[in-house]
Amino acid sequence: MLGGFAALFDRSAFIPHGICLAWQPELLALHVSSDALIGLSYYSIPLALVYFVHRRRDVAFSWVFWLFAAFILACGTTHFASIWTLWTPDYGLEALIKVATALVSMLTAVALWVLMPKALALPSPRQLAEANVALQHEITVRRQAEERYSGFFNNLAEALFIVTVRPDGQFAFDAVNPAHARSTGLDPASLCGRTVAEALPAATAATATRQFAACIEQGRPVDFEDAMELPVGQRIWHVVLVPVFDGGGRVVQILGSARDITERRRLQEELIQTSKLATLGTLAAGMAHEMSQPLNVIRMWAENSLSRLRRNELDPERLTKVLTIVADQTERMGRIIDHIRSFSRRDSAGGALFDPAEGVAFAVEMVRHQYQLEDITVEVTGDGDGCAVNGHRLQFEQVIVNLLANARDAIKERRAGGVPAAGLIRIAVEADPAGRNIRIAVTDNGGGIPAHVLPRIFDPFFTTKEVGAGTGLGLSIGYGIITAMQGRIEAETVEHGDGLRGTRILITLPATQPSSEEGGRSHG
Repeated sequence: MLGGFAALFDRSAFIPHGICLAWQPELLALHVSSDALIGLSYYSIPLALVYFVHRRRDVAFSWVFWLFAAFILACGTTHFASIWTLWTPDYGLEALIKVATALVSMLTAVALWVLMPKALALPSPRQLAEANVALQHEITVRRQAEERYSGFFNNLAEALFIVTVRPDGQFAFDAVNPAHARSTGLDPASLCGRTVAEALPAATAATATRQFAACIEQGRPVDFEDAMELPVGQRIWHVVLVPVFDGGGRVVQILGSARDITERRRLQEELIQTSKLATLGTLAAGMAHEMSQPLNVIRMWAENSLSRLRRNELDPERLTKVLTIVADQTERMGRIIDHIRSFSRRDSAGGALFDPAEGVAFAVEMVRHQYQLEDITVEVTGDGDGCAVNGHRLQFEQVIVNLLANARDAIKERRAGGVPAAGLIRIAVEADPAGRNIRIAVTDNGGGIPAHVLPRIFDPFFTTKEVGAGTGLGLSIGYGIITAMQGRIEAETVEHGDGLRGTRILITLPATQPSSEEGGRSHG
């Protein structure tokens, strides 16, 4: 085999190709010049292809350029071999060059056909031009939208902010609008890019972080009202948070708006306080009677003891009994005064956990005696299974007192209409089986509310009482207080088994199980 391979390079048996051309100078020159020009051209084309691929590394199918470069280079080499064999009969070498060229040519041809579908799928210059026009239009539209939303974001009077949720769970300010800077006193440059813990005071940062985490956990918009300490001072804010999801359903940003409601809250508290004092005014007669009873008892026993003392008939045993009665009656008066004072004082700024059953008992205790004098019985059942609610206890008690007053007025109005049945008000305090909610139902037998009136009873200044008998704010204020506690209040007309009708007001509040420490604070 080696001998056969060596024979390919044995040129002793061959003659140069120039003999076939009779060594004619003109014909030789024509062959040499044409083959030389073709070979040089073939050599320059691969260089151009390699240079192009080197400079444009992003070109598609770059390996095909290298394959074409090898194919064309091999073709050029065959032309130079043709020149060589005009004078030197190295036909074996020429044959090997052609074999190599054939292999490269065949590989290039196969690769080209395999690549053809992908190459045809490439967009044409016209398609690229159309795509560029469409892309430019989309860019223009998006820029206009960005400018429009940027103008909305920067010029809206509402304080707006954007918070980014980092992969490690931290919250960082991404952007705030000028209104946010004006209302809070926070410099946007000191906020953007910094975490909430770094940018805000510790207490405010803790509140914000807790609410941001709740927004992510619930996966829906949340709103809350809270007092926060900021450079402008302590203000009360109503904040709305909206989660923004990525394609995988993960919250990546939170859009927020904040509104300073300090003045509105102050006015609401003034209105609540005014309503509370008005309620005390309506109870004044009953309270005066309640106070007169222990005073009369004290006066009677004091006069009796004084008379016995003048006759030297007051023995130590009787004196002990008299002083004990006086102490009991003064303690009773003290409780009444404490009830009035507690009910009339202003609530603290922040809510706290408290037992709604105790609030109901307190409210009933304030009116029970007066209602008994008017032949109206107040019954209380249930204790809410010890669950607590979050809010302002005094405001909750005010709601119950107002509902009791409305029930009493309805019973008296029914009696004035010719139905002299005894008045009855039932209050049921129950927790649902899961312990998630507390329900307080106040039911009377005062005749009920007409169906066309029910949808409006919680509207401000709406009342069915005679002019001067009511402001129409009691139920509206109660609705606001219960809503602020994240609860709801509803009304319906009910039929009683004795043929009487009445009204049931149902309050539903989210419940929680307080710790012993929290429970102690809420009752103090």
